[in-house]
Amino acid sequence: MAEQKMKQSKFFLLADTLFNNIPMSLAVSAMCQGIAILQGQVSSWNWALYGINVCVAFIIATIIGLAIQPPKRSFKAAAKHGAPGSKEFDKWMGILVNTWYTTILVICMTILNTEVLPPVKAPFIGVVMGCLINYIPVWVLCFIISLIFMKPIENLAHKLVGDEDVIPIGK
Repeated sequence: MAEQKMKQSKFFLLADTLFNNIPMSLAVSAMCQGIAILQGQVSSWNWALYGINVCVAFIIATIIGLAIQPPKRSFKAAAKHGAPGSKEFDKWMGILVNTWYTTILVICMTILNTEVLPPVKAPFIGVVMGCLINYIPVWVLCFIISLIFMKPIENLAHKLVGDEDVIPIGK
């Protein structure tokens, strides 16, 4: 059996990445600010800080999507668990892609919020603890958001760029 590979046009990759990063950056930024409020690191909701975090998270997620291309990197591993388009394949793709994004986003956003933006300037251990504390809640949130938005956004991106779906959608 020939090895299956994920094929996407550059236009589809761009559209899919940009559209997927909108709900992801909005939700991740809200959750991280909420965690900071609950931990007493920030006294109340700060719309300016939220706006900065959304923009930075969107930019970082776009770089991840276009430069690293987690779906392309995860395809082979997910295909070991099921045929492309199957529920098993989709589940593993979601887990693997989500892990790529979450790991990089949590590290970058924690550094931004503990070392760059006011009011907190944390020692290195604060950065490490921030990453550890935020990782699981952010991973779960991103996974849920990808379950909700991934297929509709993929379909929209395919319609906009006129590409056919190269991974059959599971039934």
